[in-house]
Amino acid sequence: MEAGGRADFRGLIMGSHYRVAFIHPDLGIGGAERLVVDAAMHLRGAGHRVAVFTASHDRNRCFDETTDGSLDVHVCGQFLPMQIGQHLRVPCAITRMGYVAGRIAAGTDRFDVVFCDLVPHIIPILRFFTGSKILYYCHYPDQLVAPQRAGWYRWYRAPIDRLEEITTGMAHRIVVNSEYTAAAFRRIFPRLKGHALEVVYPGVNVDLYDQAAQTDCEPTAQITILSLGRYEPAKNAALAIAALAQLRTCLAAELFDRIQLVIAGGFDERLAECRRTIADLQAAARCHGLERQVKLLKSLSKEEILVLLSRSLCVVHTAPHEHFGYVPLEAMAAGRAVVVANTGGPAETVVDGVTGFVRPPTPQDFAGALAQLIRDPAAARRMGQAGRDHVRARFSRASFGAGLERVIDQEMRGETSGSWRQA
Repeated sequence: MEAGGRADFRGLIMGSHYRVAFIHPDLGIGGAERLVVDAAMHLRGAGHRVAVFTASHDRNRCFDETTDGSLDVHVCGQFLPMQIGQHLRVPCAITRMGYVAGRIAAGTDRFDVVFCDLVPHIIPILRFFTGSKILYYCHYPDQLVAPQRAGWYRWYRAPIDRLEEITTGMAHRIVVNSEYTAAAFRRIFPRLKGHALEVVYPGVNVDLYDQAAQTDCEPTAQITILSLGRYEPAKNAALAIAALAQLRTCLAAELFDRIQLVIAGGFDERLAECRRTIADLQAAARCHGLERQVKLLKSLSKEEILVLLSRSLCVVHTAPHEHFGYVPLEAMAAGRAVVVANTGGPAETVVDGVTGFVRPPTPQDFAGALAQLIRDPAAARRMGQAGRDHVRARFSRASFGAGLERVIDQEMRGETSGSWRQA
């Protein structure tokens, strides 16, 4: 074993308590990683035996639960490359995850369920060599995340894309994170139309945001608009800067001068796209003459993010095709109004005009929504409280965990998926 301890998973299943393994490429900081950690923590708290297997785990850039002893984490294959000359990321990811899957199959521990949420290409190894039930949680089809096919890249991706569909269909259960993802799944995988899809929305631990929710911005203080998300092009943080520039045309100069846009996100120095995204955002701020009012922060701790939320009037979420989106839930849990795009998963979790605004992802539409919140901070506070109640009722970590447990229990008992929500 290369890293992490090893728990004894032998023994009989007691009642409905199962032995569950999670396999994930990189236990860094992001929405997919948050979901894996939350799922593992909930199942562990419910009495199940849980282990997490990964090919990469940077203890300086990860969620606390993976380092403080809360979870049993096994690191396998970290010596294998993540990319070769900034290329071949997918073959490298498949190789690394294949190695991890092989270690699970060759190990002495036996699992009732293996939870896989990325790189479904290794599902055949898990299915045929572990004897476990395989649950695949689809954040979004990888074919739609990758760049558009053209030239040689089209031929490079063709076998990878075809294999993704075949191997995804080999899972015993397929779960998706939103109706938006379910629709994309049906569209991109027509050969899997006979497979039942089950929507189990992720959730957040609402109690973690209590202190932020109890803090109100002073009416005379600086007005902070917060944008959270990894530094990558898909998050479209440039829209927040363009919306801020648009606000200049619809707010009094004195009011506009009080606004600061804080963009904070996970940053991995190893990835060229992270470095390019930072540079592009800095250039956009300069182009609009907003260097003084745009602040970029990298890889903040959980405590630092909570402080930022407590000091913010609202949170703007700019990704136009977000598959689900944790940030709007976290913002609402912290009692903050949110502005999200109407083209992705967040449109399913934000109640337009009640917990925030759901708008087309254009500078004009986002600026209009932000202007309403800035002019009427009392309304922003009401939306924030409504959002907190909304998340506690429908999108808590407990709700997510209960849904996941139900899916696992149904599969272990040989039941159909009809008793749970299907896409």
